[in-house]
Amino acid sequence: MGTFDAIVVGAGPAGSTTARELAASGARVLVVDRAEWPRYKACGGGVPLRAERMLPFPIDSVVEDSVSRIEMSARGKMAFTKRSRGPFARMVMRDRFDMLLLEHAQHAGAELRTGTVVRDLDLNGRVRIRADGFEAEAETLICADGAHSPVGRMAGLGGDLAECAAWEVEVRGRPRDASVEEATTLIDLGYDPWGYAWLFPKAKLLSIGIVLPREEAGRMKALVERYLERLGLRDAEVEIARGHKIRFRRGGETLAGERVALAGDSAGLADEFTAEGISYAIHSGRLAARAALRALAGEGDLRSYQDELEDEIQPELDAARAIAYMFYGMLKRARRPWMLASEYTPFLWSSLFAVQRGESSYAREAKRAGPLTAVANARLRRRDQQQSH
Repeated sequence: MGTFDAIVVGAGPAGSTTARELAASGARVLVVDRAEWPRYKACGGGVPLRAERMLPFPIDSVVEDSVSRIEMSARGKMAFTKRSRGPFARMVMRDRFDMLLLEHAQHAGAELRTGTVVRDLDLNGRVRIRADGFEAEAETLICADGAHSPVGRMAGLGGDLAECAAWEVEVRGRPRDASVEEATTLIDLGYDPWGYAWLFPKAKLLSIGIVLPREEAGRMKALVERYLERLGLRDAEVEIARGHKIRFRRGGETLAGERVALAGDSAGLADEFTAEGISYAIHSGRLAARAALRALAGEGDLRSYQDELEDEIQPELDAARAIAYMFYGMLKRARRPWMLASEYTPFLWSSLFAVQRGESSYAREAKRAGPLTAVANARLRRRDQQQSH
C-alpha cells in the first residue's frame, strides 16, 4: 500500500494546482483520477485572464485564441458588440489545458495514477482510499473530483450544494456573419427563467452550448439545435456533444473536515453570473494546498481551508449571485429596455472586463451598485430561507 502526505482525487485544475503546490513544498503527493489522460472535459473552455494570472507558468502553448470582443443578443435579436481594451479570456481545449496543469504537478514531484476509480474511503485514523487492486493512505485528502464528486460524497461533504445544467457541442464550421478580423465570443440571453447560450471560438472547432436551471435540463438539446440554426451551423459537423452539471456554493455548506476538503467543482465554486469555475478551481487549489501544508506541520487541520475560502472566495460568489439576480431579473421583466440599457451603459462592460482580466472583483463592482446590491442580497436571503423550510 502506498503511503503519502496527501492524496488528491481528481486531476483537473483544482486537483493539479493543489498537487503542484504541495509537491513543490516537499510533500509526498498522489494524484488519482478515474479517467485515462488526456481526457475530454465538457466545458466552454474560456479561461479568464484572472485565472491565467494565478498560474506561475505560461499557458501560451495551449491557447487557441484570445478574446477581447463579445457579441450580446437576446434569442438572436437586439445584438450589439462590446470590446475590452485588451484580451479578457483565453480560449482553450480543456484536454490540453488540463494536461498542461497536470504536467506541471508531475514536474513538481506529484505521483499520478489514472484509470483509478475510488471505491471506498476510510477516515478512521489516516485517510485510506481503495480502488480495484489498489490502496493508498495519507494524512490528508483533497477531493477535486468534479461536480458529481463521488469521493466527496463518501466523505459526507458537499451534498447540499445548488446546481444547474449545461449542454455543449464541439462543431466544425464558422457562424454566419462571423468577424474575420478578431475572435469574438457570442452570448445569447433571454432564456427563461435565466441562462444563456454561448459560442467560444477555437483554432479548429467552435464550442457552443447553453446553461440553464437544473429543472430546464430537458430543453437544452433542442435549444442548442435552434441556436446552431440561427448561427447558420445546423449542418455543421459535430465532433462531440455532452451534458454536465455545475454546482454553486451559496455559503454555509460544509466543505472540509479534519482530514478531508473539497476544491473546485466538487465544492460548488462557480459563479452564478457567468457559471465560470476555472479561476475558482485554481484559487481553491492554492488554498487547499496551503491548509494541507499547515496540517502536515501540526498547525491545525483542513478546517482552516474552509475559513480561508469564506474570506477569499465566498465574497466573490455572493457578489456574482447578487449581480446575476439583478441582471437576469431585469432581463426577464423588461427584455428590450434592458438590452438597450445594457448596450449604452459603459459601466457594465468596463466592470465585467475588469473582473475577467483580474483588475477588479465581483465584490468590488457589486459595492459600486450600492443599494441595488443590498436589495438583491436581502431578497436572495429571504428566498433561501423559504426554500429551506
